[in-house]
Order: sequence, then C-alpha cells, then structure tokens
Amino acid sequence: MPNHTDSVNSVFSGHHATVNCLECNRSMVPRVVKYYGQPLRSICPFCGATFAKFSGGFQQFFQRFSKKIVSFDAFKRIALVAAGFGLIWLLAKMEIIPREMEALGIFGSIIFSAFGLAELFYQTIEFIAKQFSHNSRYYWSATALIAILILYVRDDLTRYVVMASFLMIVRWILAGFAVARSHSH
Repeated sequence: MPNHTDSVNSVFSGHHATVNCLECNRSMVPRVVKYYGQPLRSICPFCGATFAKFSGGFQQFFQRFSKKIVSFDAFKRIALVAAGFGLIWLLAKMEIIPREMEALGIFGSIIFSAFGLAELFYQTIEFIAKQFSHNSRYYWSATALIAILILYVRDDLTRYVVMASFLMIVRWILAGFAVARSHSH
C-alpha cells in the first residue's frame, strides 16, 4: 500500500498530492507510464522504481475469478467432505448402511479428493509466491510450461495432465462464482 505523506505548500490544499517512494523514501508525485495510450504503471521520478501497476481490461475481467487470499480453509472443508464420502464408502462396504450407498461413497470421495488436491496445489503456488514476494503469474506460467513439456516428452501422461488441467479450470470457475457470490452479499 502506498505511503501517503502530507504535502507541503501543495496546490491540492488539504489533499495528499505527494507520496513516499517505497524504494528511495523520497516524497514524490508518481509519473504514469503509458503504452499506446493505456496506462501500464506509475514510477518514481527520482529512482525509477515502480510505484503502482495498472491492469488491462482483459486482466481485470479475469481477476474477478481469482481470489488471491492465501487460505487453506477451502482445502480443509473439501478434505472433510471427501473424508465424509470415504466414511460412507467404508460403512457401505461393512454393510452397516445399505450396499447401494457404496457407489455414492466411491464417486464422492474420488471427486472431492481430486478437487481437494487441485485446491491444495493452487493455494501452495499462491503461498510460495507470496512468501517470496513474487507475482504468482510467473509460477503459473512455469507450471503451464512444465505441463506442455510433459505432454511433449511423455505421451502416456497426456490424460493425467488433461485431467489436472480440467480440475484446475473447474476449481477456478467455482472459486470465481464463490467470490462473486460473496461480493454480492
């Protein structure tokens, strides 16, 4: 978050016209860098450090579907549901509950375990990026490159890479709907 300072003899009396640069700590007014008329970022006029980045329209659209808060709560809930379906499977196998419930337990535990792994993978990538103060887009790009290389080198792993990609896309869509729903309330 930018560190705003009181402006001295400012034209914007009473408003914060200057901010402190996060790199050189000098009081400054950020300069906007444009590319074909679109603002890309603002920089410090003294040291050239990036002060703020501006996302494009396409990126803003997809940011609605991305919740960048690192929290393993969703994984815990999904794992609990998968364990519940596993319990149904076990109880049906032991014939404590009707045998017809075994299929529900099997499919439920497999599906929710897969989504739990997808959520764990997503949160792990975001957590690592946050720990190193990096933009997670680079990690996701590297992951996509590794998936493409696996497809190129090992044909027998194609179905697993496609299934993992499908799970991540479905996880992304479901998380987007959950974020949109939480913003509407």
